[in-house]
Amino acid sequence: MATLQKIRNKAGLLVIVIGIALLAFIIGDFLNSGQAFFRMSQDKVVVVNGKKVTTQEFSELVNRRTEEMQAMFRQQYGMSLPEGYSARINKEVFDQIVREMVISDAAAQVGIKVSKEELTDMLQGDHIAPQVQQMFSSKAELLNFLQVIFSDDLSQYPDNVVEQIMDYRTKWINLEQDVKKQRLSEKYLGLVLKTMAPNKYDLQASYENGRKSVAFNYALQPYSSVADKDITISNEELTAAYNKNKERYKQDAHRTIKYIAVDIVPSEADYKTTEEKINALRETFSSTKDMGGFLTFNTDVPYTEAYVAVASMDEEMKNFVQKSPVGDVYGPFFEDESYKMYRLMGKHNAPDSVKVRHIMFPLNSDADMNARIDSIYTVLKNGGNFAEMASRFSAERNSGANGGEIGWVSEIDAIQFGKEFNDLCFNSNSKSVARIESPYGIHLVQVTERKAPVAKANVAQLVMNVRPSSDTYSELYNKVSQYIANNTKLADFEANATSNGLQVNTATLTPDEISFGTLNDGRSVVRWAFNAKKEVLSEIFNLENKFLVAMVSNIAEEGYMPQTAAEPYLRQELLRDKKAEKIMADLKAKNPSNIEAAAQAMNSKVEEAKFITFNTSSIAGLGSESALIGAATSAAKGQLAGPVAGNRGVYMFAVTSQENNTEPIDAAAEAEKYNQKVYLLLNQFISVLEENSDIEDNRIKFY
Repeated sequence: MATLQKIRNKAGLLVIVIGIALLAFIIGDFLNSGQAFFRMSQDKVVVVNGKKVTTQEFSELVNRRTEEMQAMFRQQYGMSLPEGYSARINKEVFDQIVREMVISDAAAQVGIKVSKEELTDMLQGDHIAPQVQQMFSSKAELLNFLQVIFSDDLSQYPDNVVEQIMDYRTKWINLEQDVKKQRLSEKYLGLVLKTMAPNKYDLQASYENGRKSVAFNYALQPYSSVADKDITISNEELTAAYNKNKERYKQDAHRTIKYIAVDIVPSEADYKTTEEKINALRETFSSTKDMGGFLTFNTDVPYTEAYVAVASMDEEMKNFVQKSPVGDVYGPFFEDESYKMYRLMGKHNAPDSVKVRHIMFPLNSDADMNARIDSIYTVLKNGGNFAEMASRFSAERNSGANGGEIGWVSEIDAIQFGKEFNDLCFNSNSKSVARIESPYGIHLVQVTERKAPVAKANVAQLVMNVRPSSDTYSELYNKVSQYIANNTKLADFEANATSNGLQVNTATLTPDEISFGTLNDGRSVVRWAFNAKKEVLSEIFNLENKFLVAMVSNIAEEGYMPQTAAEPYLRQELLRDKKAEKIMADLKAKNPSNIEAAAQAMNSKVEEAKFITFNTSSIAGLGSESALIGAATSAAKGQLAGPVAGNRGVYMFAVTSQENNTEPIDAAAEAEKYNQKVYLLLNQFISVLEENSDIEDNRIKFY
C-alpha cells in the first residue's frame, strides 16, 4: 500500500516525464522524416520543365548503355571499353534524356502522342519497329518469346531459367519504352520537317539565288592599315556596346584551374631492373616444355598455340622466323618500351583462313537437348539444310540469323574455340559436319571454304613492359607532395614551378567537361573544381599515369560575362567599326572614279573574284565575306561600287561580268539542296527547344 501511495503522490511528475519522452520521440521522428524528405528532394540528376530524373533512374539508363557499348566493343574490336568512356556515356545518356523530355513536352503541346494500339502494332503487329525486327528471325519467334517471358506460370522452369526470363522481361519493357520514345520523336520532328518543306516559290527563289553569277575586280584596305593608337574608345562607348549586345556575352558556369601534371614513367633503374629480369629467364624460356604455363606468369603478351602467317608478322619477327630452325631463341632486345624475346615453337603450311558455319547449343545440355543435337547432327550428315537448321535451333543468334555463318576466320580466331575446333579448320581437309565442344558450347561445325596454304609459324613471345617501380612511384609522388607543401598560394604555385622542373598548365572547365589538356577522362578533376573554393589546393589525383594537382584560379557562375571581362572583345569590335568609318570617310574625300584609282587611294592593288553567286559562302583568298558577296551580286555592271565594310577590311569593287544560267529550273535538284539546309535547321530547332526549356543540370553533384 505504501508503494501505491508513493506512485499516486508522484503521478503528476510521471505524466510530465512521459509527456517529455513522447515529445522527444515525435520530434526525433519528425526530424528524421524531414532529413529523408530533404534527401529525396535533392536526389535529382536533371529536371526538365519540372520533371525530374533521379540518380537511380539515371544510373539504370547509364548501366544499360554501358552494357550495350561494352558488347559492341567486344564484338567489333575484341576489347573492353577504353579508359574514360564511362564519363562519355554519362554525357550521352544525359543529352538523350534532355532531348527526349523536351520533345515529349513539345509534342504534348500540339497533341501528338503514341497510342497503345500504335505501340502494339510496332512491337508485335504488321509494322514491327526495326530495333525489334533485328532481334528475331521471324514474327512467330517474336510472339513465342513474348508468350514465354510474360507467362503467368513459370513453375515448369528451373530457378536459373526463371531468373533469365525475368531479366528478359525487364529488358523487353525497357525496349517498349525506347520504341515509344523514338516513335514520338519521329512523329513530332516529322511534323516540324513538313512545316519547313519548300514550296514552289522557295525552290524558285533558291534557283534564282544561284542562277546569276558575277565576276568583279576589288581592292581591299585592311583594318590593320589604321593604327590602334589613332582610334579613341571611351568608357561610355564600351558600356553602350556591352548593353546593346549583352545577350552575346551570356555564359555558362565555368572554372579556370591552374594545374601541374607529372607523368608517372619508369626511371633508368627500372629499365635496368627489367633487363636483368628478362635475362635471368632466358635459359628457362629456351628449354621449357610447358610454354603456356611458363608465360602465364612471366609475359605481358598472352600466348596461344595458334599459327600465324609469316607474311603478316612485323619485320623483326619475320626475319627471325625465316632464318631460324624450330626451337631457336632470339633476344632479349628492346622495342616500344618493352624487353622482348622470341622462341620459334613450330612451322608449317596451312590455309591462311577458312570459311566456317556452325550451330551452337548450350554446353551443359540435358538429355532431351542432347537427343535433339544428335537428331540435327544426323539430319545434317544426310544432306539436311544447314542454314535452315541454324536459324531454327542455334543458341548464338547473330550467326543463327545468317544461316549459321561465322565467316572467314584465322587461326587466332579459331583457337579461342579450342584445339579440336582449330584442328578441324586448319589441320584437316574435311568439309563434313563435325560435333565439337568448346568453352562456349556444343557446336555442329562445317568448313565450307579454305584459302590456299601459306607459310605459318607459332612464335612464343616473352615480353616484359618497363613499368615504374614502387620506388619510382613514391619518388614522383613525393616530388609533387613536397612542391605543394611549399607553395600553397596561387602566386607561388605558378611562379616556382619552372625552377623545380615542373610546368603549370591552365584549363577552363564547364560542368559538361570530360577531358582537358592531355587527359582523356578528367571528370574527377572537373567535379572537384566545381565544388572547390578559389585558390585552395586539390588532392593529388592519380589519373592516366599522371600525378595531377590543381588550384581554382577563377570562378564564373552562369549568367552574363561582366563588362570588364567582355571589354577585350568589345574593344576589338569597336576598333573595327571605327576603323571602317575612318577608311570609308577617307575614300569619300578622295572620291576615286574607277577601281584602279580606288586601289591607289587605298594603297592596295586590284584583285579579281570569279563565279560568285548569292549562294556563295566564301571567296578564294578572302574567306567568308557575306557583305561583299551580297553587294556584288546585286550591283550594276561596269560601275565602281562601295565602300563595303567586311570582315578583313573595307572593299571597293566593280562588276566586270554577269551571267545568267539559261537552263530551266530542276525542281528535284533544288529540293534536294534545300532539304539539306532544312536538316541542318532541324538540329538548330532542337537546340532552340532546349534553350527555351527549364533545364536544371545537377550532374556535377553526382558524377
